[in-house]
Amino acid sequence: MKIKFFFKPTSNKRFHYIPRYYDERKERLEKKKAIYSNLQSLSDDQRKEALRQQMQSRWSRASEVNKQRTNSNTRTILLIAFILVLGYFVFNGIEGIEKVIHLIF
Repeated sequence: MKIKFFFKPTSNKRFHYIPRYYDERKERLEKKKAIYSNLQSLSDDQRKEALRQQMQSRWSRASEVNKQRTNSNTRTILLIAFILVLGYFVFNGIEGIEKVIHLIF
């Protein structure tokens, strides 16, 4: 018969987990630093490629900002519409909902 657990105190289990973090921005910055530090020794093709990458990064950032702005504006408009509809029903009473349902369907 095992009565070991009466005499042995429990201890916490330790795990040796080291989280890994990937920073895409940091990697891009390191690539840019490497390119610009050797800018004088680059050939014409490599300079064109560096310029092309720079333009692509600017365009992608601009398109991302536009997407965020569009999403934000859409959410704002939907929220305002919801508040207006809710206000309409608060001031006109719940009986007004039947009129709206008959108009929609």
